[in-house]
Amino acid sequence: MKPHLIKKFLKKQKIDFYLITNNDLHLNESPNLDLKDIYKLFKFDCTRGYILFFVNKFVFFTDSRYTLAAKKFFKNNCEIYNLSETTIVDYLIMQNKKLSGVLDPKLISVKEFRELNSKLEKNKIIIHPQFKNFFRKKYYPNFDISYPLSMPKYLIPRQFNDNLIKIKNNLKTEGILIWNNAHVAYLLNLRSFELWNSTKPFAGLFIPKKNIKPVLISNNSNLNKISKISKSFNIFREEKFIHFLKLSKFKIIETSYDFLNLNFYICLSKFLNLTETKINISKYLGVKTSKEIKNIENCHIEDGLAVLKFIFDLKKKSFNPKNEYEVSEYLYNKRKEGINFFRNSFDYISAFDSNAAIVHYKPHPKKSLTFKNRNILLTDSGAQYLEGTTDITRVIKVGNKNFSKIKYSYTYLLKSLVKIENKIFPRNIRSSILDLYIRNYLSKFNIYYSHGTGHGVGNFADVHERYPIISPKSRDILTNNNLFSIEPGHYVEGQFGLRLENLYVTKNSIGGMKLKNITLVPYDLDLVDFNLITNFERKFIKRYHQKIYKLFQSRLSDKYKRYFLQNLIDKI
Repeated sequence: MKPHLIKKFLKKQKIDFYLITNNDLHLNESPNLDLKDIYKLFKFDCTRGYILFFVNKFVFFTDSRYTLAAKKFFKNNCEIYNLSETTIVDYLIMQNKKLSGVLDPKLISVKEFRELNSKLEKNKIIIHPQFKNFFRKKYYPNFDISYPLSMPKYLIPRQFNDNLIKIKNNLKTEGILIWNNAHVAYLLNLRSFELWNSTKPFAGLFIPKKNIKPVLISNNSNLNKISKISKSFNIFREEKFIHFLKLSKFKIIETSYDFLNLNFYICLSKFLNLTETKINISKYLGVKTSKEIKNIENCHIEDGLAVLKFIFDLKKKSFNPKNEYEVSEYLYNKRKEGINFFRNSFDYISAFDSNAAIVHYKPHPKKSLTFKNRNILLTDSGAQYLEGTTDITRVIKVGNKNFSKIKYSYTYLLKSLVKIENKIFPRNIRSSILDLYIRNYLSKFNIYYSHGTGHGVGNFADVHERYPIISPKSRDILTNNNLFSIEPGHYVEGQFGLRLENLYVTKNSIGGMKLKNITLVPYDLDLVDFNLITNFERKFIKRYHQKIYKLFQSRLSDKYKRYFLQNLIDKI
């Protein structure tokens, strides 16, 4: 994609701006790089990002996780806005004039498009779908590298036929179009590998009310190799699926406007009625079964062992990485030794010192900070195992300097985790209350962070699941057996960044609900100010470390065991 082609198009068509999103056809959070328009345009990668491209400038919008990285990358070449402070709508209205813009309807949801225009139209600003591309685009991943598989029976949370029956029984129309491919993966116990760091098939699903075969909507011919799919489903490309709906004379079906792209909606709306579904599939898969919980806990044993060995080797200087990127690669190779490891669940964050203040910093093989004379390392990483998905952040002291500011903040972050693990919360509370509980505690000690406190985690699936979201604005209700991260942090631009992240399962107990920590990686006691730790907290952390040691003792060499006992148990 060339910026000059966009400028040429805008001038020729007398259009004021082109709104660029970073989605793919299924509106995935992290598409492959070659499917991300923003990356193809500027080589800047982020999860959530938008660009307003004008003839004489471009304006970049992202959330708080990427603003610092964007400022560092773009420098003075563009305007950069934090979406929590200035939205796209805010910016366009501030221009105080009538404007007309376009966007690619394949790369935005029906809901988001409607919300944008409903707010902008009042100010005589309109965004139109641009159906014809004026530069070359790639909409599909490489299916030649796809290896679809059906989950083993001993690992599946629910039979796929039971899932389909449940959906059918709740239909209010003639069928449902499911376009979120994470939902498709879960409902069908289906996994595939054409998307980087993901296990979702690049596919949609149509479940009819009447007794005919459901349809898997995909260009991936490899899906036919799975017997249950070839026997129980039709597999159609989008064009053939549209033709199928016309021939079958469906009149009204339901879908989620959150997840369906605008282009598909417009195509289907020409001959049938699409209504907003009441079926909340995100919540359905967000409540884990007991089998899922057991399997996810098992994968954390493999994951914890890999991260533990990585930390020990880093501390003992058993390997000598050149830079942040090589640190990530070393951890990745440790994970590959684990049972049923498949791939990373996202691109690792390995950041020394000031880079750790860039919340979603991504180390480059050649441009990342060198290991020499560094003080702390923040590593945020995760993996896909057949039994589940992991996500963990730890901060490790790698230098000799003893920074009181770092110790102070790190200690209170650790204390906040101890606090929530010992708190009995009311059942069915909003996740925003949990977010507020942690923020209020840390704010007493002048510790703040601008990102969310946590996110749902999938089962050998998305590392970021839609339900539940732990953030100030979330309206999600926490119930028994939800799985999510808790990851408070503290960032001082140009100096350091700290974050601690564990995964938790909600468990109903007498009098309310508790959070069970399933992450199995010790904290770095070299960063703890024990003058700030109570006796109860000291004992609690020690029991956690002892639990980890007991689990891994038989799989650790003598040198690892000695280091663990001396530095993580006896030291408390």
